Amino acid sequence: MAKQQASPYKFQYAVKFICTSDIPGTSQQSPGLLPGNYQTAVNIHNPNKTAVRLRKKLATVGVISKWLESSLKYDEVEQVHCGHVQDFEIITIHGFEGFLVIESTQSLDVVAVYTAAPVGGQVSSIEVEQIRERKIA
Repeated sequence: MAKQQASPYKFQYAVKFICTSDIPGTSQQSPGLLPGNYQTAVNIHNPNKTAVRLRKKLATVGVISKWLESSLKYDEVEQVHCGHVQDFEIITIHGFEGFLVIESTQSLDVVAVYTAAPVGGQVSSIEVEQIRERKIA
């Protein structure tokens, strides 16, 4: 019996990720959202003195993307935003609403920036949230 190799990814972050519009009277309506436009940008920072490997995937009801792998040197930053959804090879018609899941070899700083605007309007709200990490067994 082969021994299962331990994953190098020890930390996980689950970020609510919304990139969609809710437009009443059209097929582009999202249950649970008020009419408007919604965007998410996630900033990932490596505070460690050594490089960190990480991988990211998107997950929504019934769909889980492939993992995208990358690495960050000391003090480097990576951003995942709505323009990156197609990089995960998920087919979306009216945007994406689900989670961005990040796994890393070391602890990271992960911050989500959420913006919302009325349909056809300027940004009317912004929220910045630091995402808690969980240790993977």
